[in-house]
Amino acid sequence: MRSIIRVTVMFLLVGIVAVSCSGAKPEKTIENLKEAITGESNASITYEAFSAKAAEDGFPNIAKMFAAAAEAEAIHVKNHNAVLVKLGEQAFTAKLETPTVADMVSNLEAAIEGETYEFTVMYPGFLTVANSEKAKDAITSFTWANEAEKTHARLYTKALNILKATGSDETVSSTWYTCPKCGDLFDTIEGVGGCPLCATNPASFLKF
Repeated sequence: MRSIIRVTVMFLLVGIVAVSCSGAKPEKTIENLKEAITGESNASITYEAFSAKAAEDGFPNIAKMFAAAAEAEAIHVKNHNAVLVKLGEQAFTAKLETPTVADMVSNLEAAIEGETYEFTVMYPGFLTVANSEKAKDAITSFTWANEAEKTHARLYTKALNILKATGSDETVSSTWYTCPKCGDLFDTIEGVGGCPLCATNPASFLKF
């Protein structure tokens, strides 16, 4: 009888280990990755439109800022899709909406609102789920995007305050940089030894 019990316990343990090793797909995280890709894809095309509008309105430095930010959002899309593929899914193509473009103050305010939503609501929620589903690659991609969006909002706010105070963008940085790995945004790389989010060497940053 004892031998039968030992054999039964052994098979149960083997079954448990097999299930834990195979693991279930993080289904909710997969859906969240697709939602994030949709948001970031639309942010990217919106910032492209804001960049064109800034150039048209005589704000070349803000135009460069939004061009750099558009690339940053595209990097987030690439990162999220890479996670989907690692999870055995197909790369996801988002449905794009027509950007709403207004005057530059309104555009900056809309950009700040969008970024603030992402780092206060969307990504924190996605990270909670990814942690519960133990989706480590998604955790990294969501974390990079979340922290980068905080930087984006801070730099947009800085540009907005300058524009409101002076009516121009002359004192907005004339050179912008995007980290090609995580999508962090920089208005200067003076004193930057490496990207604070992913440690990428500034020599590899995309320059605008």
